[in-house]
Amino acid sequence: MINVYDEASRRLQEALFDVTAASVEHGQAFLFENDTVLGFTFLYETAADLISRWAADADGLIATRRFQLKAAGNKAWNTYVIFLAVARPSPIEAVALSLIEEDLAGYRKIARAGCGDLADLNRALLPLLPVQSAPVLDAVDSKFEVRQRATEISPKLLDAFLSEADEQIVLQMLEQEA
Repeated sequence: MINVYDEASRRLQEALFDVTAASVEHGQAFLFENDTVLGFTFLYETAADLISRWAADADGLIATRRFQLKAAGNKAWNTYVIFLAVARPSPIEAVALSLIEEDLAGYRKIARAGCGDLADLNRALLPLLPVQSAPVLDAVDSKFEVRQRATEISPKLLDAFLSEADEQIVLQMLEQEA
């Protein structure tokens, strides 16, 4: 079991966010911000705690930071509030968490439970983390691919098109075949 607060904070710092602890009535929270995004993260032990307190907790912290949000200008349009619970949710709680995320009023929401290990926490934070790895693509023989797909073009015209031939010659050949 990981310390979700420390790991979430660390992952966002690795993604080049500034992270600052926040004082909240229940549980733990922190603020995060970079050049384009700002947000708040709340941590709960259970999904039930998250579901029952998310709105009040977010409204309370956002109210105390209203001047910071106002000063953020356009960045305020890209505000996230992340609600994380350590314990796994029941099926009914999972549906409730989805409904929280679908509530588009005010700010973007990420509501996840079962964040007790690093893989699940990373999945929860994925919308804010940089691309983890570039896709690995096999080399493609583009001329072969074009030949396979261009079945309605004469081989002579196709050869001219795929060669280093002057484009005027290819256009003349195309006009002659038309």
